[in-house]
Amino acid sequence: MLITFAGMGLSLIFHILIPWQLDVSESADALIAALKVVLIVDIVFREGAKFSLVPLFISEEKTRDKVDFQRFTSGIINFSLCVGVVLMVLLTTLSTLIAELLLSSRTGVTQTEMATLLRLSAPLVIFGSGSTILGAFLNSQKHFKTVAFRNMLPPLLAIIVLLYWTNTEQLVYSVSIAYAGGFFIYFVWLCFGMYRAGYRYRFSWISFEALRSLKDAISLPTIGFAIRQLTARIIVEVLLLGRLGKGAITLYNSAFRIFSAIQTLIGISIATTGLPEMTTDSIEKDIKKLKESLLRNLRWVIYIAIPLSIILLFSASRIAQFLFSGEKFNPQAVAQIGKLLMCLSFGIVFSCMIPVLNAGLYAQKAYGLVFRNMVTMAVLNFVIALVLLSVWGLNGIALTISITAFLAVGNLVFLLWKTGVFIKEIN
Repeated sequence: MLITFAGMGLSLIFHILIPWQLDVSESADALIAALKVVLIVDIVFREGAKFSLVPLFISEEKTRDKVDFQRFTSGIINFSLCVGVVLMVLLTTLSTLIAELLLSSRTGVTQTEMATLLRLSAPLVIFGSGSTILGAFLNSQKHFKTVAFRNMLPPLLAIIVLLYWTNTEQLVYSVSIAYAGGFFIYFVWLCFGMYRAGYRYRFSWISFEALRSLKDAISLPTIGFAIRQLTARIIVEVLLLGRLGKGAITLYNSAFRIFSAIQTLIGISIATTGLPEMTTDSIEKDIKKLKESLLRNLRWVIYIAIPLSIILLFSASRIAQFLFSGEKFNPQAVAQIGKLLMCLSFGIVFSCMIPVLNAGLYAQKAYGLVFRNMVTMAVLNFVIALVLLSVWGLNGIALTISITAFLAVGNLVFLLWKTGVFIKEIN
């Protein structure tokens, strides 16, 4: 968890430095919007696959000999890299159209800038796709520390460029290239990690059997996650927020990154480390033990997240002043970030519980239920955002996150009950 904490810290610093170095400007909005588009492609593939692939790798390793299993995983790795190339070409080809669609209310200069940033950062999806498969395999082998460096390397390179790049006119483009370069370094790092774990790459294409297993494992979670992320991160946080004027995207992103860092550090870390054990319990059809593992993970989330939520609730304005005070931030902008943090603090505990509850479904390969939850929450998120945006503006979007997280926890508890895992109380 220490590596994850350091990675979240670097990611947070990166997103704080964007308005520090680029101001709350059109260029900052364009950079954030471009990175959101590229990263959402990576996140959809990664989040839709990493939890569902861990049970697949664990079960396949138990039924295959070592060489056959290495051919199986190598084929999937090669396939994922090819998928990444196709996605990169699509992003590059459609970059202008995407920029005009998402920033339709902005000037042509800002749209052109975003399109260029999209093309520069598009190679990220190739190494992101390959890293997803490598990371899922290493997680199945419980090599969590190696995988955790994902959150460190891309923002670290981008921070170095933001702080030391002297050509300010090209700064925004250099940051985009550096962030993509961080993904390449991370991919190489995972390759070394696989080698150290005793894995040997075998040049082979994915078999029909492996392709069918891959489709069964990731198709529904990936589609569901794509719908949820496109709704929340693109339609709501770029398209709708972009209509509020210059700086709206940057202001919201500044607050949301603090919230996201907490969710990743607590919820996703605990879910990732707990998934292999729950998967083993499910394979052995020991529902009682699976429930005990799930409840233990939820208790850890609650013990850690509640104090942080309270601290953020009562210290939101002070945190905003500490992180964003200076000449480049007017008092109104800092006060707005503080209000956003306060609104987001209501949903921290529930947002941290979501990955852990989802892991309980992934461990049982209940991918249809995972898909149902994601689509349901995407629809609710969009509807609630439309209503609250018209009433409270930026603060309404932050409240939408908290409300949707609460509803998601209730829905996931119900779906787990349908699988026989009844979470009556957490003590």
